[in-house]
Amino acid sequence: MVTSSSPPRPEALWDREGLASEARDTPAVCEAALSLRALFERHYSTVARLLRRFGVPSAQSDDAVQEVFWVASRRLLDIAPGKELAFLYGVALRVAVNVRKKQDRTTTIDVGELRNLAGDAPSPEEQVDQRRRRHLLDVLLNQLPMELRTVFVLFELEGMPVSQIANLEGIPLGTASSRLRRAREEFAAATKRLHAKLTNRGAT
Repeated sequence: MVTSSSPPRPEALWDREGLASEARDTPAVCEAALSLRALFERHYSTVARLLRRFGVPSAQSDDAVQEVFWVASRRLLDIAPGKELAFLYGVALRVAVNVRKKQDRTTTIDVGELRNLAGDAPSPEEQVDQRRRRHLLDVLLNQLPMELRTVFVLFELEGMPVSQIANLEGIPLGTASSRLRRAREEFAAATKRLHAKLTNRGAT
């Protein structure tokens, strides 16, 4: 298993394919390896961040990233120039969905644990440090259905315009806008519920 201390190496993908060392020296394979390395180095951070925000636990993040680029290594000829990120996004989304299917779909909020993370702060978003805020954000994002979560993450956290999100998702612009509106409403409602639970916990 790849450790979290360093990102997985592109070469590990060739090892996974079981290519003999002499086969790796052929011009076609060398060219593919260079393309994969460039793809990996350019988009590794983005893919890793998207997987985390799509609900892949930290402990499984490196394996999930490697899975995305392993698929890319097998489909290099299918990736159109300029569409690399769109391709990786689609693969990352499928990988994240598969990971989450193996988990309990119902997210149980441990109020005691969250209160320890947030301390006595009236608003977790305002006064907790980056690690704690990220944990709380994950909890809130887990309340959203995946189709809403992806649009919310891409717009609110990745800064993508709605038109680009619609292209990535393969949906009409109006549908993307509608999903974003619903995602914002559900995220706001989840935030209020969490705040109420923390407040009630403090009052007891």
